[in-house]
Amino acid sequence: MNKTFSTVLQAAGLWLGLLSLPALADITHIQDDRMCANLSQGCAGKGPIPQEQGETRTLKVKGQDVNFCTSASASGAGVTVTIVGTKLVADGFTVGTGQINLRIAVGATAAPGQRTITISHGSTSYSFTLRILRNGVVSGLNAVPRQSDYFTQVDVTLTGTNIAQAGTRLELIGTSPPGTTQAQVLSSNDTTAVVRLTFSTPQSKATGRIVLFDNSFPGACTANQTFGCYGAGQAYTILGPNAIESVTFPTGNAIRIGSVLTIRIRLTQPASGGSSSPGNFSLPGEIIKWQVHPSTAFEAEPGTAFDPNATLNQVMFSSGTQQRDLVVRLRQLPGGCTTCTGVAEGRVFDYRDAAPYKRTGNFTMTP
Repeated sequence: MNKTFSTVLQAAGLWLGLLSLPALADITHIQDDRMCANLSQGCAGKGPIPQEQGETRTLKVKGQDVNFCTSASASGAGVTVTIVGTKLVADGFTVGTGQINLRIAVGATAAPGQRTITISHGSTSYSFTLRILRNGVVSGLNAVPRQSDYFTQVDVTLTGTNIAQAGTRLELIGTSPPGTTQAQVLSSNDTTAVVRLTFSTPQSKATGRIVLFDNSFPGACTANQTFGCYGAGQAYTILGPNAIESVTFPTGNAIRIGSVLTIRIRLTQPASGGSSSPGNFSLPGEIIKWQVHPSTAFEAEPGTAFDPNATLNQVMFSSGTQQRDLVVRLRQLPGGCTTCTGVAEGRVFDYRDAAPYKRTGNFTMTP
């Protein structure tokens, strides 16, 4: 019995002794002024922490016993690490987690890639990783030739310095007709990057801004983070054949018998003169076809050439003109109708029954 009790005491003493041992000391959190700025303790783990060439930043490195470290170093050339402060109790923690503040200076020509930062006291050392990003700058975008047809894919070339390993994102996207735009980097080196723009629908005009960034670090150069960006971006405008941007009703889209309907047709770009399409004879602008439906419910107004029996009417947009107003008067409602929906349409040169060749707008008619 005494032997059993003695054994129990020995086991209990061993367990208590294990509980009294300190936890394994190491780096547990790193707080910077970017990815982890809004976290009271910083980001958990040992990096990688992003830093651009030519930058000097201070990191708060946290963990048990790290505050006792007296030396710091970095692997590879071009990076200098200096201890600039310590805390017995780290920011955002209670007793048991210390903090060491490190000033890390990355040279302007330091090679991009991953580095190991090591802090030490005596024979004990801890480490985390730093990711050096290029501080590239895009300085230009080569002019994009006018496209001979409506386009769904265009390659754009950007130039600059130190812009290898490029990723891309788009800002301020504009498409006509409406659609979505995707961007993909086909190639990049120190001075040139080729970006392919792909559009969900055939386009007459596309605008936006291409932003390049160092693609080696996920989370670089987002809408909320500017580190890793190769500048603020370059604007692009891509033009193809003209198209109708919109069909609207500037005086209202609800009309009664006897009132007028103003139809505004706006092109994606100012009309140009020269050869017609189809055909090759010279025109002082561009011919746009249009009609209002049901056409026999309307009559012409002065200044607007309108034939209710024509399949399509036409109007000349003189060179440099981007929009025109056409006015018709509602003389009767279609048979059997008390509140009806009408359609105004506009079509460009070859008059196909689909976008981007055709655009429509709806209006309502009442007695």
